Amino acid sequence: MITFIALFIAGIVGGLLLGMIGVGMALVAVPVLTFALPHLGVPEALSPTVALATSMGIVTIGSISSVTAHHRLGNIDWQAFRLIVPFSLIGVFLGSLLVTRLPADMLRLIFAAFLIFVALRMLLARKGGEQPKPVSVLTYRLSGAAIGFAGALIGAGGGVFMVPFLTGRGWKMVRAVATSATIGLPVTVFGMIFHALRPLQGIDAPMLGSVHVAALLGIGFGSVIGAPFGARIASRLPGDILKKGFAVVLLILAVGLIRG
Repeated sequence: MITFIALFIAGIVGGLLLGMIGVGMALVAVPVLTFALPHLGVPEALSPTVALATSMGIVTIGSISSVTAHHRLGNIDWQAFRLIVPFSLIGVFLGSLLVTRLPADMLRLIFAAFLIFVALRMLLARKGGEQPKPVSVLTYRLSGAAIGFAGALIGAGGGVFMVPFLTGRGWKMVRAVATSATIGLPVTVFGMIFHALRPLQGIDAPMLGSVHVAALLGIGFGSVIGAPFGARIASRLPGDILKKGFAVVLLILAVGLIRG
């Protein structure tokens, strides 16, 4: 019972982060799941694998809730979504094909350095100055493909790259977060389907492929509650505060990549 309460609370916290800054759900879910799954019928050796697979399903649930809330608040740029998402999916597909052929440690260090650079820029940026810049359709498409490709290589959501890209073009932070989450939703859906079709043996618990059903429902339900609140908070907070919070999460992700 205590384990499920912990999962539910983790879902609320992760959902809040997802709704507010567009990233952070997996950052909360994966460590909590890795700790909790051995108490839920998963052998310790398989716990990290099941945690990652289940986290993809949880992010999907949280993203649907977050996107729905942001849509109701009018925060999503659907034109940019239509321009970017097909090319982002192509980038994810190509990155997934290449990821097993490149040195993982080198990739992690390169992207960790990039995340630190982006985070420091956001932390040290002057307040205000959200002036939209003209961006060509080709730039949006190529950037979407590159961001999807990079996200697939490091196993992170494209939001860690998409939000800085959009804010760098002068987008308001809340609009960048909402649109980035919407662009990332199809990616997480495909990821969840992939894991759901990949069964694991030797687990004494209800499973959907590699996804732990009870953990998915526990954290997922919490995220459904937390994400809309996060979206409402994002709509009310100044963009500079959201940027600082996003930058802090990027630094945490960078440390995680460096530690491997």
